[in-house]
Amino acid sequence: MPALRTSPFLIAAALTATLTVAACTAGTPTAVTTITTAVPAASGQASAAQSSSAAPTSRASITSTPGDAATGASVLDPVVVRAADGTLDAVVVTNPEGREVAGELSADGTTWTSAEPLGYARTYTIEAVARDAAGLTTASSSSFATVAPAGVIFPSFEPPPDRGVVGVGHPISLIFDQAPPDKAAAERAVTVTTVPAQVGGWYWVDERTMHYRPQVYWQAGTQVTVDAKVYGVNLGGGFYGETDRTLNLTIGPSKIATVDDATKIMTVTIDGQVARQFPVSMGRDESTTVDGKVISFITPSGIYVAQEKYDVKQMNSGSYGLPASFDLGYDSAIPLAVRLSNSGIFAHSAPWSVADQGIRNVSHGCINMPPADAQWFYDTFSYGDIVQVTGTSTQLAPDDGYGDWNIGWDEWVRGSALT
Repeated sequence: MPALRTSPFLIAAALTATLTVAACTAGTPTAVTTITTAVPAASGQASAAQSSSAAPTSRASITSTPGDAATGASVLDPVVVRAADGTLDAVVVTNPEGREVAGELSADGTTWTSAEPLGYARTYTIEAVARDAAGLTTASSSSFATVAPAGVIFPSFEPPPDRGVVGVGHPISLIFDQAPPDKAAAERAVTVTTVPAQVGGWYWVDERTMHYRPQVYWQAGTQVTVDAKVYGVNLGGGFYGETDRTLNLTIGPSKIATVDDATKIMTVTIDGQVARQFPVSMGRDESTTVDGKVISFITPSGIYVAQEKYDVKQMNSGSYGLPASFDLGYDSAIPLAVRLSNSGIFAHSAPWSVADQGIRNVSHGCINMPPADAQWFYDTFSYGDIVQVTGTSTQLAPDDGYGDWNIGWDEWVRGSALT
């Protein structure tokens, strides 16, 4: 507001000043600090006339919120300066470094409102001048301090903001760098907007992480926006959000691969149309025991979501407790591997088991594919695409990778902190 940045705060010594300070009220106090000034006598007027009557005072008064000496002020609530019986000539709100806070003056000139968030644990100064109908001015000066958090909590997304496009099965993860004491406050601060609209909800998978998914798979082409408006929000225990974050995603074509153990055939549909079918081999119906731990090789039935892709992935059975030196242990470079679970289940090329594919299960739990079909699958499937296994004797754990779809909708809704 260039028109307001005059120098009204230097009041000439010849002017008469009157100071009025209102007491603080409950809640955030409102400052009423008034300095009224007289208009100097016209040239040639007798000094005796000046001394025979009191100097005129301005009718204008100024109030500000937060009030003078207020502490713990919200960094989101606007600073508001108002003039009564007059209009504002100038308002300048500055931080400790002297940087001015952006603001806007109302059309009638009576109210100034800040237009940007404030900083945590900062002291701000408000300087204002108002003028009444007679041209007499009133100046006000006050200061206040914003809330000082016990700590700040940072939100991250998975998929990351630069992912862009994901498949119809990809849940949205919001991970806080430390557990928010008030999960309901944290969840309320996050909104999900979808175009077209779809019913969905949040589910807390652990103390720091909540997942969002629709009731059914995302509709292909959906635009998803996630706004984590946590800055300035009390997340419990005196902890506040460190910064706001936004995630924008586009849902790609519907790509769903199904494997029935009865046939050992993978059928891939794209947008509802069968695109390819080929034989596979899954985990053998065996187990082994290492140091008292039973390790099963059966591929669990359930809905998997593609998480990662590797042109070549070094796989070691020691990652799930079976040393490579043991019987059935391995440490091998595996080509064209698409991760489906955190426990180590991949869909990958397996030229060594082509003779078994479509006939019997011989893997350690992964889905073995013929090399040419594996190349097509690797090139076609990506983050968030679905692989569904049916007919085996075990079930995929909901917390194994993105096993979110293995949780029924009613149970999912109960996983919200707001239910």
